[in-house]
Amino acid sequence: MFRRWRLDRRCRNLARDCKQASLKTYIEACAGLEAGTLETTPLIVADLELTGLDARQNQIIAIGWTLVDHGRIHLGSNRHIMVSAQQSVGESAAVHELTDTEVARGVPLEKGLQALFEAATDRIWLFHHAGLDVAFLKKACRDWAGVTPPFAVLDTMHMELVMRKRRDQPVKQGDLRLNKLRSLYNLPRYTAHNALIDACATAELMLAIAAKMEPSGSLELKPHMRFF
Repeated sequence: MFRRWRLDRRCRNLARDCKQASLKTYIEACAGLEAGTLETTPLIVADLELTGLDARQNQIIAIGWTLVDHGRIHLGSNRHIMVSAQQSVGESAAVHELTDTEVARGVPLEKGLQALFEAATDRIWLFHHAGLDVAFLKKACRDWAGVTPPFAVLDTMHMELVMRKRRDQPVKQGDLRLNKLRSLYNLPRYTAHNALIDACATAELMLAIAAKMEPSGSLELKPHMRFF
């Protein structure tokens, strides 16, 4: 009860100070979010493409997301937004295969954030390696709207790590990469790579992990929630 009261107060204060209507609506809805089972909890599965891994210095150059409702991926909700950046993609192009010319044709980051947080309202976030994406989104929101919103998050990488630790299974470097885990769960390999494809790949991995954790029913999500 006390935790809920603190979250409600935090959201009210953030919403009061927020300069952007779409983010304000998202923040106001955060106070009432409840995680149930996978079948009853709406999710937004998101991924970012970046010019580097430091949120203080690097920038978002693409945002992709899909929605999960009633334990099913809603492919009609898929969005992929290219974002213009004020810095070169540099060596990160070897990962996401985006060139400076392609990035220059993107929309302003503010427009991408507005669409993302409109889609995220009343939903729990799902990422693979949430800490990285959330750090960039927090920085972007501070610059855009003057506040850092709360994030109620599921993280497929963290869920797999916890599961292996409980079983005393060793974790080697690279074992928790998205493609490596998808192969472990016998999911198909996607040869293309962008933010939307990785978001869909994460959504599929979540369903596979949930089926492993709770083979006889729908997984309770609350024990796996993290808050940023």
